[in-house]
Amino acid sequence: MQIICLNKRWKHHSASGGYDRLADALGATDVRSQDIRSLPGRVTAKVWEQTLGKNSPVWSYSFNDRLAEERAFWLAWRQKADIVHSAYGDEQLNMLLSRAKRLPGQLTATFHVPAFATRDRFERTQKDLLKRLGGAVVVASSEVPQFSEWLGEEKVLFVPHGIDIHAFTPPAQHKPAETMRLLFVGYHMRDFEVAHYVADRCAQEKLDVILDVVLPEAKFSFFTACTNVARHSNINEGELIELYRRADALFLPLIHATANNSILEALACGTPVIATDVGGIKDYVDDGAGWLLPPSDKEAAFECVLQLARNRDALTAKRAGARRKAEEFSWETVSSTLLSAYERLIKTGRFAPP
Repeated sequence: MQIICLNKRWKHHSASGGYDRLADALGATDVRSQDIRSLPGRVTAKVWEQTLGKNSPVWSYSFNDRLAEERAFWLAWRQKADIVHSAYGDEQLNMLLSRAKRLPGQLTATFHVPAFATRDRFERTQKDLLKRLGGAVVVASSEVPQFSEWLGEEKVLFVPHGIDIHAFTPPAQHKPAETMRLLFVGYHMRDFEVAHYVADRCAQEKLDVILDVVLPEAKFSFFTACTNVARHSNINEGELIELYRRADALFLPLIHATANNSILEALACGTPVIATDVGGIKDYVDDGAGWLLPPSDKEAAFECVLQLARNRDALTAKRAGARRKAEEFSWETVSSTLLSAYERLIKTGRFAPP
């Protein structure tokens, strides 16, 4: 099967993390957006983004994404590709929709953004174009009903986000330190109000708890005056993995989410997760791997941390379960599910199983 994966790399992802790893897992030809370095190219990109790209219905769509789509289209013809899959259908998929009927094979895409945030695109600006998709992958089971309403249930399939379980691994032995360490990673859709509150309450109650936060320096202000917060920025993947391994838990209050890369990385390192029960998080965190909190509930979040600080054994008890949960989302498993869906689509015209 000839597969082309339209792809891009987000700078905040670690070397082995991120959904762009899908292309390798599928054995696909990887066509990705690339930064334009030449001065004429940058000028052309600027002019395009201020004119033709100004009113794009696709979130964060750039000239680099437009060029990547063009390359993917012509490469599909040269390779007689059976499948062209956009790994980031929310940000990259535009021109290929209008040319979908001219592709030699089927056009599919993965959507990461929650349905409520992309409604206008599916119901108005690209309603008819998006129906040209042969298949749509969502990374949270909670998204299936809405996407099925838009595209048809035969086209929509929940396939979890993958994680490299060979790069992100538990330590040979986890020895809890005297001080309880929680880890907070990333900033997209994070509930900083809850996180800051819990850090402050831990300090006020004189709990022996340190919160390691991994953020760009520009985001450190979210934890201003938190005396029990250790800040980390611009660290490499090895340093990030060590933070996951030594943490007693990943503490990640969220406003919303479908899948979450930081949660998958923590689980793969055998680190249990304390996160908010929103969106697709319960697809990835169960009782054996962590604790789920009510949305926006600062008191519930602190009470959870307080009880765990008093009973550290409860954290240790879930480390093996966290790793087992991550193994369900290995790229090998994810790619096998997708390859079966591609074969079904080619043979029967149906992407999702009956």
